[in-house]
Amino acid sequence: MKCRKSGPPPRGEIGPRTVHLSKLIRKRFNRALAEQGLFSGQQDILFTIVENEGITMGALAEKLRVATATASVSVKRMEKAGFIEKKPDRLDARIIRLYPTEKAKIAPVKIQEQMDSLEDILAKDMTREEILTLSDLLDKAINNMTKGCDKCD
Repeated sequence: MKCRKSGPPPRGEIGPRTVHLSKLIRKRFNRALAEQGLFSGQQDILFTIVENEGITMGALAEKLRVATATASVSVKRMEKAGFIEKKPDRLDARIIRLYPTEKAKIAPVKIQEQMDSLEDILAKDMTREEILTLSDLLDKAINNMTKGCDKCD
């Protein structure tokens, strides 16, 4: 893979194409989030709280593998935006639990609809066999990049 200033990469170069495709997908994904009133990264918090109603901030941070302070900043923003409600635990008022609002429960469905639409756009004019072949080849490339990499996700 060579560094290029402009123009499409020569046929056969995979890296530049996957980087470009990734940017295009991320841009559409961020637009889908924005339409729901979310910022990039908040979807993980939203989905986790919707799936784990009443989760504590510490448990949320642990599930997301981020610092509690990091999760707290986003949760505060999402609370102001009407996605999350904080309520004290019934048995121990010192413990604050996080609950999704109705707005939060609807957002994942709408985001998934847009992601399904994006998948249709990605696969346009491809046969089922081509889709499966591309998927398998991308899996091979991902496996090649993550072999022996203990910090790769």
